[in-house]
Amino acid sequence: MTISPNTELKQRLLTPGPTAVPDAVLQEMAQPIIHHRTKQFQAIYAELSQRLQRVFRTAGPVLSIAGSGTTAYEASQISLIKPGSKAITIASGKFGERWQDVYDQYATTLGVEQIRVNVPWGEAVDPAQIQTLLSENPDVSIVTVVHSETSTATVCDVKALATVVSQTDALLLVDGITSVGAMEVEMDAWGIDALVTGSQKALMLPPGLGYVGLGERAVQRLSEVKPQGYYNLDLRRWLASWKKNDVPFTPPVSLIRGQRVALEMIENVGLDATIARTRQLADAGRAAFKAMGLTLISKSPSDSVTGAYYPEGVDDSKFRGAVRDNFGVHIAGGQDGRGAKWKGKIFRISHMGYVDAEDTMVCLGAIEAELIAAGVAIEPGTAQSAVAPMLNE
Repeated sequence: MTISPNTELKQRLLTPGPTAVPDAVLQEMAQPIIHHRTKQFQAIYAELSQRLQRVFRTAGPVLSIAGSGTTAYEASQISLIKPGSKAITIASGKFGERWQDVYDQYATTLGVEQIRVNVPWGEAVDPAQIQTLLSENPDVSIVTVVHSETSTATVCDVKALATVVSQTDALLLVDGITSVGAMEVEMDAWGIDALVTGSQKALMLPPGLGYVGLGERAVQRLSEVKPQGYYNLDLRRWLASWKKNDVPFTPPVSLIRGQRVALEMIENVGLDATIARTRQLADAGRAAFKAMGLTLISKSPSDSVTGAYYPEGVDDSKFRGAVRDNFGVHIAGGQDGRGAKWKGKIFRISHMGYVDAEDTMVCLGAIEAELIAAGVAIEPGTAQSAVAPMLNE
């Protein structure tokens, strides 16, 4: 069956953030606001913290910070680095480059010297390269890396990187913004020192909360380094309050309530089952793209998001607009950075969070239909034939 345009469109959000939010979470967020300096809020916050620890797979603290994933990552970068030291900053896409930009902003304040490792977009960093750089630069105190680079749909071997970095005095700071809750991430077992994610990806919440998991070495670093030139972003404040089931500043109470419910939903399904479902949807998406003759953008594909290059002659804005207007499916385009200019050249779809087999099949059918409408030679029904056996349809 070929999927056709519908006049009564269900809106399906398959962008890699923000992602769709379940009704139960929206309903919880619509409850009357409560004051955050109460035992009622502290009980909710304590439960949220425990559920976050299970998703991060850590026994250590997971701080809930008001702000985006960028807020949480910036706070980690500046709170954990030793002033006057070096940072190895790995960039294989737009967001890795952002973390380099953050240290550029604090270069004078913190005396940070960067060793930039710029990996071609769509490729993963080689852990051996980082091992060599660490041996040559014993004064490196932080290594930053993006686990699942959203802009390039690329995953790297964080487990291997953690093994390398753990043999030095440097801390490994991982951007898990599109991997935590969607892909295998074992914070304690792998030896990740600091792991960051955001509420608006696999954790099925609107934007507004960033999370920082801290390992033992990171907690120790916070006790050794004095903050310089920042206030709200000081993780020491957040950690001190976390120990009392509290927050240092006014929190987004409704988001915290909603996140507690969303994490309960994930645990009811099972984190391993959720990760397996994400992988299944990603495998189906990649199979459909290949069946339609599309070229994947990544040589090391992530399971949380899949991207493909446009065939020649397809206009990005018109194509994504048609997918949205004719089928109610929202997908993402490409981004530009220092390493590549992909705006207008690629499109991306999400497999994270509140996305199921039906959403994926409708999305892939809509992509196929609009590529055909744009003049691409594809046999109608190709996408569905590729994915139906994989999704048990």
